[in-house]
Amino acid sequence: MKLNVELEENVTRIVSREEGIQIGIYSETEKPVIKKAGIGILILKERIENIFRIESGLDIKGKNWDRLILFTVPSSLEMRYVLRGFINAALQNEVKLPRRFKEEPIPSNMQKLITEFVQRQIFIINRFGRDHLLVKAPKRKPVKTQHRWSAAVSVVPFYVETPDSKAEIQWIKRNEMVIRAGATMKKEAPLNKDGSLGFSAKMGQKVRDDHQDAFENYVTKKDITLKSVNEVSLFLYFAGTNSWLKFKDADGKTIDEWTKG
Repeated sequence: MKLNVELEENVTRIVSREEGIQIGIYSETEKPVIKKAGIGILILKERIENIFRIESGLDIKGKNWDRLILFTVPSSLEMRYVLRGFINAALQNEVKLPRRFKEEPIPSNMQKLITEFVQRQIFIINRFGRDHLLVKAPKRKPVKTQHRWSAAVSVVPFYVETPDSKAEIQWIKRNEMVIRAGATMKKEAPLNKDGSLGFSAKMGQKVRDDHQDAFENYVTKKDITLKSVNEVSLFLYFAGTNSWLKFKDADGKTIDEWTKG
């Protein structure tokens, strides 16, 4: 797709000579000059206030919008169905529009042409803006919680108790977490529905194999040093839960609360 772009302080004009169309993106400080009929989108505070058909000579004032996007429409496409195509695209992508807008069908013989035209325009304006207009906004990835070791937490004993396991734990150094002697371990690894060992069960079994001289009859005979909360939980009960919330001090404060930063 080849486009010609003109950039001014308050106006961006995008022209596709191949398709004979023009897109104008205006700020409210610039009164739009409408030479051809087309489709308009009014935006106020990053929300779409209106999607409408425009005619040449239409006076659009700047009181109820801070940006306006104008699309010319090829003569080969019927304007009312192009308008419907823009509205339908927004609603299908869960874009918030005023309640008066409803999804309506487009004649089957025009559906493909209208959809392709609308999608091309949406593609273009989102390459030249920050709005994610008429498309689903990308989901923000949740921020992963960071846990930080400190000298203060190194002297705090934490306790964990599940139906199959009980232990005292201390996070003594950044990469050293100690399970105190006398901890009880879950005896049987959980199985998948087909009877096979799952990933956590296999990992837990490996940690146990690495320290098999440190326990007998599923009770630890001596202190065991592991690297992380995850390794400790795998060793004791094959994980399967958020152990940052399971390890608690004598007052019930979790290791998550102690170390989250």
